[in-house]
Amino acid sequence: MVSALNKAELESAHSRRIYFIYLNFAVSPFYACTGDRDYVWNSITWNGVGDISGISDIADAADSAARPVTITLTGVDAYVTDPIQSRTNYKGRAAMIYRGFLDSNDDLVDTPETRFSGLMDVGTMIRDENYVAQIVCEPIAARYLRAHISRYSDEDHQLRNPGDKFYEFQPQMEAKDVTWGGKRISPAAGWSGGSGGPIGPGRGFRRIF
Repeated sequence: MVSALNKAELESAHSRRIYFIYLNFAVSPFYACTGDRDYVWNSITWNGVGDISGISDIADAADSAARPVTITLTGVDAYVTDPIQSRTNYKGRAAMIYRGFLDSNDDLVDTPETRFSGLMDVGTMIRDENYVAQIVCEPIAARYLRAHISRYSDEDHQLRNPGDKFYEFQPQMEAKDVTWGGKRISPAAGWSGGSGGPIGPGRGFRRIF
């Protein structure tokens, strides 16, 4: 929600905007702002990095397309470049962008407002005269618009929990014969339900609802 003071600055022809960026890298969270100096806000020191190369257009929260946001940082330090180069400790972690306004003394007019809240997705590094880091972030709503392709398999489980053995014997379990209702059932052949037809109401099971 935009406060009255921020709204007045937003509608002003000479408003001075400042953006605060939070990237939740696992090793060391990244706090930066587009100011020419550091700012302390919300009990956090946000490093002033000056004009960030780019923040793509941020769609309104009501935009059903749930479009991603691309953040481009130029001349960034190793604690930003290292996580992106490793590609192991940022994907799926939180990313926030806040917008504030400055008065004539370069102080915040009011508390900055949230402009984007989502998760980091894909990052790339470019080595030129300076390091250029580009991170694509997606709103959480975007995940609800995609088909869930995860499977209850050991392969998928290892991606989320490396070394865990919960699904280790799943293939053997799928092929193992069991005794059900006094009869031997083979998963490969299926089961007729004991009455010559497929499993279902009236075919080996009593409907209880």
